[in-house]
Amino acid sequence: MLYTVDGLVICSKNHGENDRLLTVLTANGKMRISAKGARSMKSKTLNITQPFVYGNFEISEREGFFWLRGGSSYEMFYRLRDDIEKLFLASYICDVADELTGENADCSQMLRLALNTLFAISTEMRPLKQIKAVFELRAAAISGYLPDLSHCEACGRENMDKPYLDVMNGAIICSECLNKREGTVTARSQGAYDDVREASVLTPLTPSSLAAVRFSMLAPAEKIFSFNISSEDELSAFCKAGEDYLLNHLGRGFESLDLYYSVI
Repeated sequence: MLYTVDGLVICSKNHGENDRLLTVLTANGKMRISAKGARSMKSKTLNITQPFVYGNFEISEREGFFWLRGGSSYEMFYRLRDDIEKLFLASYICDVADELTGENADCSQMLRLALNTLFAISTEMRPLKQIKAVFELRAAAISGYLPDLSHCEACGRENMDKPYLDVMNGAIICSECLNKREGTVTARSQGAYDDVREASVLTPLTPSSLAAVRFSMLAPAEKIFSFNISSEDELSAFCKAGEDYLLNHLGRGFESLDLYYSVI
């Protein structure tokens, strides 16, 4: 059977002498596609089998395997390849999208988020670390990890001077209630996400950074990057919240994230 599908190449691996194995994120699920001869300079699929390409793919299916027959690109995101920081961040975005999606599933929201994020990175719509945090928070929300951000989980207070993101409980707690809480409170360091045994993971926020977290998770999809954070301290708190929240819920880190941090 031969048909076409629109999708984003979130992984492209060399295979054999001239082939590539693609992971393509579509609105209806993730697909593993074999691209025979795609690495040959004469191949008509050379360009569309690159990472970060959004295009229309002509695919044949035989006995449960998918084979690339041709296609065309809608967007190549060339500017992602011109800067090593953008390249590694885009790779991390695609790795997270790969982790959070499956085959034969509704992936329309994640596909849209990934495309919008790659565009934001390539055009430097906002500081790259802000774009990263917005993506992390929105990806978590799409994947079912949406926290209750409306009030302190303990006392119900809505306006807090020193809120904390209670990562593993998916809630907000004020500093007064935190001081009353019994038990061990820990904060994870970079690279500690494979260990999920801590009792609590708490990330300090400010009223403004909490508002940014709320907006990133709840705003209409087309507006999630449409805000500025003027203070560097506020931006740092927001960015830490995004990474802490997503990676602790996934319980793992990413090599692409380590590479990103190695160049910033």
